[in-house]
Amino acid sequence: MHSNQEINLPETIDGWKVEGPPQRIDHTTIFDYMDGGGELYLAYKFKSLLVYRYNREPEEEMLVEIYQMETPDETFGLLSLDWTGEPVNLSSAPAVRSENPVCPDYTALYGEGLLRARADSLYLRILASRETPDVRETILKLGKILAGKSPAQPPPAILDVVVPSTDSAWKIRPDRTAYFHSHLVLNSLYYLSHENILNLNHSTEGLFICFEKKERQPGSQLAKLIVIHYPEAPAALAALTSFFQSYLPEKTDQVDLSPGLLKTGSTRVEDGWLGWTLFGNYLAFAFECPDQKAVTDIFSQLNFKTIKST
Repeated sequence: MHSNQEINLPETIDGWKVEGPPQRIDHTTIFDYMDGGGELYLAYKFKSLLVYRYNREPEEEMLVEIYQMETPDETFGLLSLDWTGEPVNLSSAPAVRSENPVCPDYTALYGEGLLRARADSLYLRILASRETPDVRETILKLGKILAGKSPAQPPPAILDVVVPSTDSAWKIRPDRTAYFHSHLVLNSLYYLSHENILNLNHSTEGLFICFEKKERQPGSQLAKLIVIHYPEAPAALAALTSFFQSYLPEKTDQVDLSPGLLKTGSTRVEDGWLGWTLFGNYLAFAFECPDQKAVTDIFSQLNFKTIKST
């Protein structure tokens, strides 16, 4: 596993010169470095950060941020929050693209002077104060130094619970798929509540996925799927109970919240149909579905029955 403590960037590159030793940041100093932004990285099991600053005349700056996260799943999660940009290959080996129906398989994205990449357990951000073709080339050179020898890492295993169906009228928008742990991150993807009503923390894993009709009509909306994996089945049931008590208290009496490993249902709400399904320690919700059949179609693309419950 890569460590940012092993990084050795060049002092000079293409006329750029590094400004002294890197700044080292940990949990205790991250909010001093990024006021308000530290919560995002802490939500993805942040360990440490190295910051290099390069300068080139006239007054050009380039910032290299190397985040050490606990696992490659965390770096996937950070990249998954925004799949926009130009996919770039930082490896010395030719890029091999596989068709992934659930999420893009990009490991590096570039746009407007910013490179974002995942390299094993490192998450990389390289940002230039202005973009030119030669600046882009230098950014990619630095990216290849940092990520070029990193072994390929699969996406988080929780993505395997989603098995797209060719028979369904609904298909996944891979560029909207995101992986998360925190309710703060979930709220940035799909707002539920300012409170942590699904009891999310570092021991839980979540997926946010958007579905669209294969034959979309003008103005048709996307349906949203949220899947949460809890460490144990009672925690998943407690989260389902908390959700209804907080989000739809008027519906609580209509929902079976008694102990049990299997629960499913749907109800009409203000913005369409809401569906829920509980299977052991997995809990899923479908939001903004136009009808009850859409809920069924979307849930049919989950393979919980092949997963051992706890």
